Amino acid sequence: MKEGKTEYLQMIQEPICRMSTISAIFKGFAATIVAGIATLTYTDVNTLVLFLSFIPVLSFAMLDIYYLQLEKKYRFLYEQVRKDAHDVDFSMDIQCDKKVAKARIRDCIKSPSIWLFYPAMTIILIVVFVLKFTGVI
Repeated sequence: MKEGKTEYLQMIQEPICRMSTISAIFKGFAATIVAGIATLTYTDVNTLVLFLSFIPVLSFAMLDIYYLQLEKKYRFLYEQVRKDAHDVDFSMDIQCDKKVAKARIRDCIKSPSIWLFYPAMTIILIVVFVLKFTGVI
């Protein structure tokens, strides 16, 4: 094993862990917003407020996609170092071909952590909005 390879891999692993933690935090915030809006609709809430609740959920989705993209780039760097395809130079430069690293935006959207979570949150908001707008609740 090359000298310093273990330390370099540990150094690359830290941002990967941080990105996954941030992703979990975004999902928690989005779920809290949706749960809060769904709860508040049983009281007197303006439909404009309901409509505006889409903004933070969509913002968290975009941020989550961005951080997943960064995480995928760091995972690619990690694999390159692990396979000795990248020099042990302690560089954290993640400028790579996004297609090869599978870090394009569409690759990130296809991730189950995105497409299973955020569409469900959006659908819940749409249902609550429609029910409130039609006067059912």
